[in-house]
Amino acid sequence: MKIAIAGAPLTGKSPLAAALGHALQASGHQAEVTVAATPFAADLAGHDLVLLTGLEPASQAPGATASMAAAQEAADQAIRTALASAGIAYRVMYGTADQRLAQALDAANPPSPQRTIAPRNGRKNAWTWVCDKCSDPSCEHRLLSDLLAQRASGAPT
Repeated sequence: MKIAIAGAPLTGKSPLAAALGHALQASGHQAEVTVAATPFAADLAGHDLVLLTGLEPASQAPGATASMAAAQEAADQAIRTALASAGIAYRVMYGTADQRLAQALDAANPPSPQRTIAPRNGRKNAWTWVCDKCSDPSCEHRLLSDLLAQRASGAPT
């Protein structure tokens, strides 16, 4: 599995890449984890998973200035625009280094759909998707589009 980590300057890309690579290797997974260089859109097309280190509030970054925050926001927006323009799906990691690593591991090892065991109220078993931590934009768009289509057709949601 080829995994690329992109992000604005000072968002922890390199430490996340190193930690993710070590964690995957320790769990027996074969993965190549790299930090994406800019410009990168063509380079990322061949990756199985692209992760983006999201911006944290400026107040959480030690020594952060308004100009640094503005530069980070501009870089983050440029990266997101380049990924969208190239049609590359990505997931965004937020939080502390440990939280980002946990999110990256979840993204690298997506849960499989689980079927509920007991029927509810005499109905047939329903599929239950385990994606409460999924941040895949195309998945969210598809789910919301389907819900809006159901609502427009008058079908119960």
